[in-house]
Amino acid sequence: MRRWLSVALPLLAAAACSGPSPVRVPKGEWGGRNMDLFVDDAGASASFKCGAKGRINQPLVVSDTGSFDLTGTYDPVLLNGGARPARYTGTLSGTMLQVTVSLDGGSVGTYEVDEGRPASFDVCNY
Repeated sequence: MRRWLSVALPLLAAAACSGPSPVRVPKGEWGGRNMDLFVDDAGASASFKCGAKGRINQPLVVSDTGSFDLTGTYDPVLLNGGARPARYTGTLSGTMLQVTVSLDGGSVGTYEVDEGRPASFDVCNY
């Protein structure tokens, strides 16, 4: 019995001290108004209104609170094209992701996308 406890107690203590594992956002299409997000093993690709593109080059995982804060790129394509460093933050709640895209000093926008839903885009006015 004593030997069993000497093996079991450290394992139980280690399990109790380790926090919850990050949760991967399910792969596939996530769509909403003015954003289409395709999640894959390596990260995610995004399409936005007026042809803008984005990329997260790391697995899309959320913390135990459902939040994420990841780096990637954003390319407005039509306006001063060229990919720029971007920050993607947000939360996962059930099958809905809220995503805020930010560039140096400002927000591009906040989007809500739903798992398995195709995106819809407003008319581009330029």
